Amino acid sequence: MKADLIDIQVEDFGEDIEIKLSGSLGIFQLAAVREKIEMLVSGPGCFFFLNLQYAHFTCDEYLPFFLDLLDRVKGQKSSLILVFNSVEQKKYFSRYSNIFEVAESRNEYKSGSFSKQLQLVGVHYGRKTGLRLSPSVAIAVSVLLIGWAVTLFSIIVGQGSEIADKQAQIIALQSQKDRYIREIDKLESSIGPLRKLGVVQDTTTLTSFGLIKDWVSYLEYLENSRREK
Repeated sequence: MKADLIDIQVEDFGEDIEIKLSGSLGIFQLAAVREKIEMLVSGPGCFFFLNLQYAHFTCDEYLPFFLDLLDRVKGQKSSLILVFNSVEQKKYFSRYSNIFEVAESRNEYKSGSFSKQLQLVGVHYGRKTGLRLSPSVAIAVSVLLIGWAVTLFSIIVGQGSEIADKQAQIIALQSQKDRYIREIDKLESSIGPLRKLGVVQDTTTLTSFGLIKDWVSYLEYLENSRREK
C-alpha cells in the first residue's frame, strides 16, 4: 500500500474528533501514518476517537507509536480512545489492554462514560437488578433525606407556632375590644340618669372636664359654680 493511498477520515463533533484509519498498514506506511495522525490530534480538552475497526496491522511497530500518541494527547489535557470490536484488534493490543481506553463506538463510549462516573461514586444499574447503591452511598443518601425531612419538619413546626401566636394575639385583642365595649355601655347607662336630672346636658360637656376623675368631684364642681353665681 502506498503512503499517499492511506485511508484516513476525520469527523468533527465539536469536542469529539473521530479519526478513522483503515487499510493494510505495514512498516512502509508507518512514517506517513505518524505524520498525519500527529497533525490531527492537536487541541486541549478534546476526545480523540481513533477508529481502527478496519485497519490491518502487519507489524508490531505501530504499538510504540500508539503509546507515544497516548502520552502526547494526555500531555495536552486531552483523551485518546481506541475504537474497535474485532478479535484481530483485541489480540493486537492485548499486551496494552490495561493502558488504552477501548470502546466499540464513539456513541457507546459517550453513553457508557456516565455509567462509569456513577459506578465511581457507588451507583450501579442493571436491567435485572435495577438501581443499586453501595453501602457508603446509601448511608449518605439516607443522611441527606433525613436532614431534609428534619429541616422541613422544623419549618412546619416554626410556622405552626407563629400562626398559633398570631391567633392568640387576635383572640386577646378581640377580648379587649369586647371589654371596652362593655365599659362604654356601662358608662353610657350611668350617664343616663344624670342627663335626665339636667346635671349632664350631653356627652361633650362631660368630656370637656377631662381632669375630673369621678362623679363626686364633678357634682362638687357644679355646686361651687352655683355658689359663685
